[in-house]
Amino acid sequence: MNPLTIYQDALNTVSQAVLAGDFLRYAAMIDLPYLVHTACAELLVSTTADLRPTFDALSQGLKTRGVTHYERIARAADYAARDRIEGWHHTHILANGQPVTWPHAARQSLVRRGQLWLFSEAHYEMLSATRWPLGEADIFARADGPSPLQAAQ
Repeated sequence: MNPLTIYQDALNTVSQAVLAGDFLRYAAMIDLPYLVHTACAELLVSTTADLRPTFDALSQGLKTRGVTHYERIARAADYAARDRIEGWHHTHILANGQPVTWPHAARQSLVRRGQLWLFSEAHYEMLSATRWPLGEADIFARADGPSPLQAAQ
């Protein structure tokens, strides 16, 4: 199967789960331990329970900002090994068709576990967090400046 399609499908599943506040569907897409790279640190998430606070901060942060679309669009993905896909994407966060934040790029890796492709590693260079779990301030620090719509006015 095409690695770009696999990567995009996995992004869609996780994005929909975050926007819907569906932690179980989100957690089912994460291979543990899960390695998260930020601009300042490498953070290792070892348990499903460790995922929850950051998931809640992201999901609630989107709701607080009136987000209606949390879209992550795959730009490239390829097999790094038979059971590993590495890709990168742009994240777009919209409220009723208007950008809430500036789009940003991120990279993630998927690993195949049986018939499932799960996220095992993420690179979020736009975040400067040095500890896990990430809070809403960590996640939205860059995003809470003027929105693209406000900047254009």
